Amino acid sequence: MADETTSSSAVVTDTNKSDTYKVTDEQRAEVTAASSKLSAEIASITSSKQGAPTTTNENNSTTAANKPNANVEFEPPMACIRRLLKQVLPKSTNVSKDSLATISRASGIFVLYLTACANDVAREGRRTTIVAKDVMGALKELEFEEFVPLMEKFLGEFSLVV
Repeated sequence: MADETTSSSAVVTDTNKSDTYKVTDEQRAEVTAASSKLSAEIASITSSKQGAPTTTNENNSTTAANKPNANVEFEPPMACIRRLLKQVLPKSTNVSKDSLATISRASGIFVLYLTACANDVAREGRRTTIVAKDVMGALKELEFEEFVPLMEKFLGEFSLVV
């Protein structure tokens, strides 16, 4: 996607198609605020299910009270996200920096959410260690069942390598 920016909006055009999308600064701010709020809620849920009280620091992010330096936000490295996008998108598609950052943030939130759900599945089984079947159960619970066969195939190949 090519990125043309103005002071009040960004125009994003897909080079394969004639589609053009305008993203205003207000929309970008709303997405950022919603993402931060969701991260805090996920951290709060995860911490409360582990029995740790939560606190909110000056950056408005939630941390476990018994771990004052705990970083509850996770974003995969931009280089990894860029590499993944290059593998799945057509070569003629460009990705802007802000969309790359947004995808990175969204994937980090998804990882935290999936982990919290997998932790719930493990605890329902009276276990403290999350195993692959807990992640599969979490995918099903989050209505991502279409990914389970792909993950099972991956696990089969992974166990042959290890």
